[in-house]
Amino acid sequence: DNGDGKTDVPAGLTNAVAVSGGAWHSLALRAGGTVVAWGNNSSGQRDVPADLTNAVAVACGDFHSLALRADGTVAAWGMSYYGQTDVPVDLTNAVAVAGGLFHSVAVRRDGTVTTWGDDDSGRLQAPVDLTNAVAVAAGWSHSVAVRRDGTVAAWGRNDNGSTTVPVDLTNAVAVAAGQYY
Repeated sequence: DNGDGKTDVPAGLTNAVAVSGGAWHSLALRAGGTVVAWGNNSSGQRDVPADLTNAVAVACGDFHSLALRADGTVAAWGMSYYGQTDVPVDLTNAVAVAGGLFHSVAVRRDGTVTTWGDDDSGRLQAPVDLTNAVAVAAGWSHSVAVRRDGTVAAWGRNDNGSTTVPVDLTNAVAVAAGQYY
């Protein structure tokens, strides 16, 4: 579905080292640490902050965008009806970010997970035993994290088993999350 131009990569976009796709827009991270956005802009999710530099990762929520800076801080813009772009003031040393429907998630260098935005369905309630996280993904009403030992944790609403982690899943190195999966 390209009704909003989310698959129309801007002409001249070069040196992309990472991409992220949301429900209505897309982001690319350039090698120099700048961010390019395209697609729907109904909630300002394409309005990359003018002062955003030194980005090392990007993530799309449905109507918001996130960028992780090299210094471990997070920039967020777009819809914030539920606080999903209100980055916690004490969030430092982040190493990964993810955006869901109305929530955002970050992993800190020490392996802890920070969440913010709408807590409907427990999407902000990371398991208390979640430590040593290295990667994270966010779906509509759930989030998923990979621990350093390759095990996976998931929390939030369990539509279609989206937070039911297979008991035999080991050695994971990355995760992804969709609307209900």
